[in-house]
Amino acid sequence: SELDLTLNLNIAMAYMKKNDFEAAIRSVEKALGRRDALPAHLITKALYRMASAQRSMRRLDACLATLKDLLEVEPGHAAAKQMQQEVEREWSKQCRKQNQNFRKLFDKMSGEDKEEEEKLRIRLAEARERCAVRWTSDDVDSAAFAEGNAPPCDGRDWGMALSRTLLWSVEQLALEGCDAVSSGVSRATFWFVGASSTCELRWLKPAALLERLPGVQSLELELVGFLGEIDPDNSKVPDPKADSLPEGIAETTAEDGRQALLRVTKGTLEEALSKELLPFTDGEAESKPLVCFIAHPQLHRYFTEFHPAISWLIKHRVPTILIGASEPDPSWKQDEVLLKALGADILVSKRESPYPMCLPDNADVKKCSHIIGFRGGSAIERDKLMQAKLNLLAQDYVVR
Repeated sequence: SELDLTLNLNIAMAYMKKNDFEAAIRSVEKALGRRDALPAHLITKALYRMASAQRSMRRLDACLATLKDLLEVEPGHAAAKQMQQEVEREWSKQCRKQNQNFRKLFDKMSGEDKEEEEKLRIRLAEARERCAVRWTSDDVDSAAFAEGNAPPCDGRDWGMALSRTLLWSVEQLALEGCDAVSSGVSRATFWFVGASSTCELRWLKPAALLERLPGVQSLELELVGFLGEIDPDNSKVPDPKADSLPEGIAETTAEDGRQALLRVTKGTLEEALSKELLPFTDGEAESKPLVCFIAHPQLHRYFTEFHPAISWLIKHRVPTILIGASEPDPSWKQDEVLLKALGADILVSKRESPYPMCLPDNADVKKCSHIIGFRGGSAIERDKLMQAKLNLLAQDYVVR
């Protein structure tokens, strides 16, 4: 009713005298609750009071909207027109001031960002310098690749792609603060778990590794695996060269006399550790690599089979790199999650490699497409494996 409106407007005026503008606006909104039933002069009176309160609170954009509403009801309202002109000037001045403040803020933030970017660039450059890897002019500039300023290699030479991916992985560990193979290392041992004659044994190039590790005098490569795979029918398919694997230690000698020693061990890591996996050099008490690599493990298919090896690597805090493939292999989408389910602490989150192995007939399908690195963690016990699988399946991850 008009009486209610008058009462609420008087209350609003009282609140305004006490500088309680929020309460004044609430009283006006209450007064306008049945606006359609009110005469025009009372509506304009209420709107003018609301605009006054909004102006006092420096809500100038809202004030202008209220005045626009008022002038649509009573276009000739002189006081409203006067206030509109004044508020428009104030609003324009306020906007300019806000823009100036925003520019100052953005300039400050931009300066801080540039400073942080420069600090990060220096830190990464120092990490690369500490790392033993030295790239040649034929390799991808890894710093430029990380910044999106250099393309990956074409992926045609699979041997070079695999070998370079190993070294790039070592560099990525260094960038994350793990100097597994530093520039002062003269003897380096790499393990390859789950190795096969169709991948590591066939494509690994010890000479290329030596060339890019100029400070390493002795590079020891231990290939463990050659146990075949399980086909889609769940039948065991043996490694094609399981019965004719090279025996002893294969030596590759660089022109400057530095050596790469390669040895093949058939079996699981657990079996190799208990029976055959011994240091290359006599007199050493412990057999432990600087870095371990697991290339294309299909972890979703061999989750249980890899559990003992990954548990050992976790417990011994061996920096370990999983090298994954592109789709349709699900490793990019879920291997990091599966590793965490096994208790691994992720050190290098999944990142694309500049050295993929591209299929000749379809360059979009790649091996060595990405890596994931871990070191340490809290390995789950074998009796917890089934529950881990059930938890993963409940989250729609593929694992068997």
